[in-house]
Parts: sequence; structure tokens; C-alpha cells
Amino acid sequence: MEVKIKLWILLLLCGGTLLSAADSNAFDIPANIASAQITVSGAVYDADTGEPLTGVNITVEGRVIGTSTNNNGEFSLTVNEDPPITLNVSIIGYVSRQIEITEENVTGLRIEISEQTIMGSDVVVSASRVEERVIDAPISIEKIDAIGIQQAAAPTFYDAIANLKGVDFSSQSLTFKSVNMRGFGSNGNLRFVQQIDGIDNQAPGLNFPVGNVVGISDLDLESAELIPGVASALYGPNAINGILLMNSKSPFEYPGFSAMVKTGVNHIEEVDEDMSLYQDYSVRYAKSFNNRLAFKVTASYLKAQDFVATDRRDTGPATFGAIERGDTQRNGNRVYNGLNVYGQPLLTIGGIADGVIAGGGAQGAQIAAIRTLLPDGEAGAFTPDGFVENSFIDNTTESLKFGSALHYRLSDNYELIGQFNWGSGSTVYTANDRFILDDFIIWTGKLELQNPNFFLRAYTTQENSGDSYAANTVASRINQQTFIPAYFQTFAGARTQGATIEEAHSAARAAGRAAQPQPGSDEFQDLFNEIRDIPISEGGAKFLDRTAMYHAEGQYNFQDIIDPNSVELIAGANVRRYSLESEGTLFALDDNGDEFTLDEFGTYVQASKSVLDDRIDLQGSLRYDKHQDFDGQFSPRLSAVFSITDNQNIRASFQRGFRIPSTQNQLIDLDVVSRRLLGNNDVLIDRYLLDENITYRSESVDAARDALIEGASAAQARELLQPVELEPFQTEKVSTFEVGYKGLINNRLFIDAYYYYNIYNDFIASIEMVQGIPNGLRQDPGDFDSTTDEGKDAIINQTVQTQPLGININADGNVRSHGFAVGAEYSLLGGYNLGGNASYNELITQDDLLDQGFRASFNTPKWRYNVSLGNRRVTPNFGFNVTYRWQDAFLWESTFGEGAMPSFGTMDAQVSYRLPSYNTILKIGGSNVLNNRYETSIGNPTMGAIYYVSLTFDQILN
Repeated sequence: MEVKIKLWILLLLCGGTLLSAADSNAFDIPANIASAQITVSGAVYDADTGEPLTGVNITVEGRVIGTSTNNNGEFSLTVNEDPPITLNVSIIGYVSRQIEITEENVTGLRIEISEQTIMGSDVVVSASRVEERVIDAPISIEKIDAIGIQQAAAPTFYDAIANLKGVDFSSQSLTFKSVNMRGFGSNGNLRFVQQIDGIDNQAPGLNFPVGNVVGISDLDLESAELIPGVASALYGPNAINGILLMNSKSPFEYPGFSAMVKTGVNHIEEVDEDMSLYQDYSVRYAKSFNNRLAFKVTASYLKAQDFVATDRRDTGPATFGAIERGDTQRNGNRVYNGLNVYGQPLLTIGGIADGVIAGGGAQGAQIAAIRTLLPDGEAGAFTPDGFVENSFIDNTTESLKFGSALHYRLSDNYELIGQFNWGSGSTVYTANDRFILDDFIIWTGKLELQNPNFFLRAYTTQENSGDSYAANTVASRINQQTFIPAYFQTFAGARTQGATIEEAHSAARAAGRAAQPQPGSDEFQDLFNEIRDIPISEGGAKFLDRTAMYHAEGQYNFQDIIDPNSVELIAGANVRRYSLESEGTLFALDDNGDEFTLDEFGTYVQASKSVLDDRIDLQGSLRYDKHQDFDGQFSPRLSAVFSITDNQNIRASFQRGFRIPSTQNQLIDLDVVSRRLLGNNDVLIDRYLLDENITYRSESVDAARDALIEGASAAQARELLQPVELEPFQTEKVSTFEVGYKGLINNRLFIDAYYYYNIYNDFIASIEMVQGIPNGLRQDPGDFDSTTDEGKDAIINQTVQTQPLGININADGNVRSHGFAVGAEYSLLGGYNLGGNASYNELITQDDLLDQGFRASFNTPKWRYNVSLGNRRVTPNFGFNVTYRWQDAFLWESTFGEGAMPSFGTMDAQVSYRLPSYNTILKIGGSNVLNNRYETSIGNPTMGAIYYVSLTFDQILN
């Protein structure tokens, strides 16, 4: 409640300041007592066909007032203003026009507009936070509009983003795909930001968007603008690999009813799953009243059987040498841990015995008496039999979304917007575990005041994890109750009867398998249901995340105060709070048992100036951000655009951005069985005595154990241990130099190319370390000292209980990467468009990261390209589009696993037929139509083909 009050106070204070700065006549005089009034009516037609155009936007330059044409192309507009005024006439796919009105009463106005054939003339806002043509933007920018969505062959607009220049996709589910650009890709990308109508689309407890599972529907999306690379100067922290800004349709500009039905099939090869139905439905309705009040409601539902993760390559540690790494099944070995095979923690008989002994009682005394028979290290190592992913996980993916907005024009200058969006879904996320996001919910509420010169908005994002759980955790808990006790007891009994170690392991595995329930049985399902409903903090596998984010921001354009011919100036500010709430299942609690809150704020200013007869556009931005736990950061951007001709320019820019460690980087405290994940925060460092009970890099511990196996002395093994010294955690910074070219040649060929060079400082990377915890007491190691020879030997030989830990820290020195991309689009005769793009990304300083003991985790192919051919009107009603996408092989590295990802190519295609008398488009298409099965990253599903048929009805279809 305190946060909400603070945000509203900020809005009121900012609102008062901006209103007073705007002009003295902040609100227009009501129409019935206006001193002057202009009335304009007429119709808009296609210049080539002469047909009336529906849904054309008629707006007044410098005002929020406007209207749109009806089904007959007609419009009527009243403006409380003295003439002259300028009308902006626009609709996607047509060249915009400006009409000057010099009289108070204009009727029968006939306006003709032509289809847009000149590429690069699309208007974008995101590059500079002011309107400009794509070709004039100071940075590279991509845009998808409603026509592009309509023509896309991919099942959804979000899938079509993968075809844009330089974009990488990590596909974890049909509905959860992570967008990345310029390297360091991940399944939950913390370096890439998404916004919907100015609302950060992240899940507050994760700090990244969950794909589009609770995002925006195709029917309500007006456009999506994608900026590659650093965008922190204008958009704040974390937008250092790019930002995607999605804009929904205004009910004033897009009134009427629209609906879409899409159905299809996937799993056609029936390798991992039976052929199944793909369903996607959505509706939208919007209406305006007297150009003053408007509302819209939207709903969409998607359901399908998801593609299945089936990678069974072994990722078990090489320390015990019991199996050739990369094998896809156990093959009689004691140690095996397949990627998508769960419930297989690496254990030793001696380690289990020590736990039993520490528990005391009669059983502890019995085990203590035979402890010498129970081996540690390689001789005692084993992993339980695991469960393959699709044997116990329901891979049904769903997405249900509702949206609503109420717009009220207080006057010709001010529009007030209230917006509410709610989404729920079931999908899968790959991190340190495969997390099943079941009935996951996010809702947002926004209030925004708009004026041609400024905006003020406040919103909240609320997350509810629903019935989400960790797949490997639930499988491991089942084995802890069934397989492992039977294995240990049988092993101990066999050894007391004189069995050799291998004979005892063989008998123990048979006993473990006999005790282990199998998926599909009532016993397994009962255990599964019980464990998945118990919070992780209480020994189960369920998350209880209710984290919320509160945000307020404003921006002002000084064009009415400062002559824009001299300099164009904008400024803005924001505040944000994260209120963590996980009941200890995900985030640490403070020493009083309360949840943490995290606050940050930022402010920015940008100045633009044209010189040399408008041949050179100069722009400079500076932003300052402060987080409560980190030093303040400045993010500058300097750019220059030189116009060779009206439609050709070259550009150069320097930008500096940064990302704040995520809420999980800072405060996670989570046991994922294979390790415990800790935030790099003083509270957790003190709680787990990381500065006192010294830890060692996991890789160095493995190397020491291997050395002993190969005959090294204990002293030589100890020398291999690398202690972890935790320095104060810092924000990650990146400086980017970029040059580019945009040009329209002969009004047919559009080219956009760039080269970038990135320098990262305080690069955030995860490490794994091992801590000795005698008797399982993390906070009280007693006399144990991990820095002595005895302590080091105990960790290496596992004669002391050890705990693997995962934590994020800053790398030393600079991390450098570079790359380039070029995109081209050629307009052929007859309305055919041939397009393509290629991109290259390389990590220059990979060895520097590896030498420091980090995974490089660049996770990006060096080469990728896309080629497309389409024509939306081969005949007046028939169109098609074909897109082929290819990417190079690369190495994927993450805490879940690492390995080579093969190159692959995939083709999307569609044909469409318009039914003008029914305002409907019939589309038949498919993604990956050649069904070339592929994976985008380690542990994620094998993607196959989807074939679909869709019908889209739209009242304003032209």
C-alpha cells in the first residue's frame, strides 16, 4: 500500500509540473462555449482502385483528437480550434498524407491515398522516443506492423520475430520462446527487455518475459518495434542486448469487431507424441463514442500438445570415469545423468552413511559399526534410475489472455487511458532445472495520461506462480523416498554378507528398481501429487511466488517551449519497486523472516539538432539510474546521421548501458537438488558463512578428485583447489560502438546494414562451488576448517558432507564481442517482395572468460540468415509468403547442461485468400513445413512442424 501511495503522489507532482509547463490553457474550453470550432467531413479512397477505405485514422497535428473512417470510408470530425489545422491521414500499408484545413466548415472532402511501395518510410517511435522514419533513425531498428502480421507464415507474430535481422530464438515451449540478439543468449534472457504499451512485460520474480504466454494477441497488435543492442540510455537498465516494444491497437483508431480461428496439427511424425490438435482462438471488440470515449476488450486462447525435450546425453561428472560422457543411456554403468532424465543426483554410499550416522539412534549406531565397508569417492558413487521427461510431465501447453482498455479524451489535448491485462498459461522453462509453469498468472493494471508533448503512466505487474514446480526436484524427491533407501540398505546388507563392492552395487540397483514406482502407476501418481503440492522450502517441489512490481514514469517534449528548429529536447524519469513474495520457496527472507523489497529510480534527457542544412542529425542522450544496493550508473548515447541523399544515410553511434543483477541474482535461495542456488547478497553470504567457511570452485574439486584417481599425491591434489573469494557484487556494463548504412535505391531496393563492437565490464557470470558442511550444518561448521590440509582432503575425498552451490559474480577485465548484420528488401514488379538478411556474431575474448573459470555462455551461432519471398496481392484476393531460416552450429553452455547445437534450416510458408464481402481472410500455412526436427538449446524440446488453417474476420478489413 505504501508503494502505491508513493507512486500516485509522484504522478500528481509530475502531472502538475508538466501541465503547468505545457500551456496556460491546459484543458480546452467545452465545445458548446468554444470561441471557434472547425468541422470537417468527407471520405478516404484508395488512389488506385477508387474503393473507399475503412479504418483510416484522421488525426489533428499536435492534438490527441481524431477519428477513423467507417465501412463506407466516411468520417466526420469536430475540433475546438481556430483554423488553420493540419489533418494527418494514415493507415498501415498506405502512404500517409497531410491535409491543411483553412476553413471552419469543410464538407465533402475527398482524400485519396496510395499503397505504400517505398520501403523504409514506416514511422517508428522507439529509436529516439519521437516519431521518425525508419530510414532516418540513428540506430538499426526493425518493425512488424499489422500487414506484416497478416502476411507472416509463422503461427503467431511472436514466432515471426525469429525472421528479423540478427534475432536468435531459444525455444523452450510452443508459447515460451526467448528473444536474444548479439550473443550471450539464454532461456531466460536478462539482457533483453520487452514492453507492451509501455509496460515492462517481465515476470517480476524472474525479471524476464515468459515469451508471449501472457502477452498480447495477434488481433490486438498494431506494431512491434525491435531495437538490437544497447537501449539503456532511453529505456533504463537491462536493455543491453536489445528491446522489443509492442503497441496495441487504440479503440479510437481501430473500432469494430474482429475474430480469428486457427486450428492445425503437430507431432505429425509421431516420434515423441501422438499427432495432436493445435488450437488458437481470439476475439477483439472496440467502440468509440463521439470521438471522446472509447473502449476495447480482447480475449485469446491457445492450446496444443507441446514439443518434447528428449535429449538423454549424459552430463554426469567426469570425476568418476564410470561412463563415456555423451552416452544416451545407462548401459549398466553406476553413474549416469541424462539431460532430460530426472531424479538422478550423484550420491556416494559413504555420504549417505554419514548422514544416517549423524541422525543418531539405533540405525545410526548400526551403520557406524560397518562404516569401513561403505565406500566413499568413485567406489561408492552411483545415481538412481531416473524418469524421462514426457513419462511424468503433462506437456499440454495453454495460454489464456484477456485485455481491456478505457480511453477518455478530456479535451483535444489530453487522453486518459486505463488498461488491464490478465494472462494465464502452462508452459516449461529451462534453467538449473526444467520448471513446469502450471497455471502461471500475470496481470497488469495501468493508468496513463497522454498529451502530444508528454505522457505520465503508472502501472503494476502482479505474478502468481500457480501450481508451478521443478521437474527434476519432484523426481529426485520420489527417488529419495523409494529408490535410494532400498539401494543403500541392500548395499549395506550385501557388504556385511561378504559381497564385493560391485556385487553390492548390482544387488542394490535391483532392489532400488523394485522399490521405485513407475510413471502411470497409482503409487507414482500419488507420490507425484503429494510432492508437487509441498513448497520447496518444506522439502517438496512447488513454488509459491507472488512477487509484484510497481512502476511510474513520465516524459516531456519541450517542443512548445524551445524552438524545435534550434534543438529538440525531451526529458523523463521513473521509479520502480519490486516486492518479493515467495514464502521462502524462491527468495531468501531477511533476518526477521520478512520478504525483501528492492527500489530503483532513473532520469534521462535527450537533445537532437540538425546541422549543415539538415544533412547531419546529431543526437545525445544521458541517463542516470540508481538501485538501492548498487552504485548509480550513467548511460550516455551519442549518434550522428549523415544524409547522402533524401533516402540514403550513414550513421555512427556510441552507447553505454548496464544491467542490474536480477532479483534472483541478488536474493535467490533455492535447492534444485544438484546444487543450492544463492544470491550474491551480504545477507546470504553471511547466512551461509561464505567468507568464513571457504568454498572451492567445483571444477577444481573435480580436477583434484580426478588427479587422485590417476595416482597423484594428496598434496598435488590439494594444489589444484581454487578458493572462491567473493568481491562486492556490481552491475554489468557494456559500451557499444556502431556504424551503419540505410538506403533506398531506385525506390525498389532497401538496405540496412550495421557493424557493432561491444566491451563488457563487470560481466556477470555464474560459477559453481563446493562447501564442506560437517553434519549438514551449513551455519555451524564447528571445528571444521576448509583451508587446512585436513579440510581440503575431507572435501576432495568426500569424508565430509559437501554442498554444491551456484552463485553469480563479476568477471575480471573486459569481455569483447563484435558482429555485423545486413538486411535487404527488393520490390519486384507485380507487388512481389524479395527479402533477406544475414548476421554474424563472435565472442572475441572467450579464452579470457575460460581462463577465469567461467563458462563463456555466448550461446549464439556465428552465422545465420533468412530469405523470404511474398506477394500479398498476386491477384486482388490471393497472396502468399515463404520464409527460409538457417543458423550455424554453435556451443550452448548453461548450468542445465552444455553441448554442441547442430546447424539447422527451417521453412515457414502460407497462402491466403481474401473474402472481401465477408471481411475475412482464409490462410493455410505452416511453420517448419519440411519438418526438419531441430533444437535451439541444450535440454529444450525438439521442434517439429505445425500445419494450420485460419479464418480471420475484421470489420475494417480493406
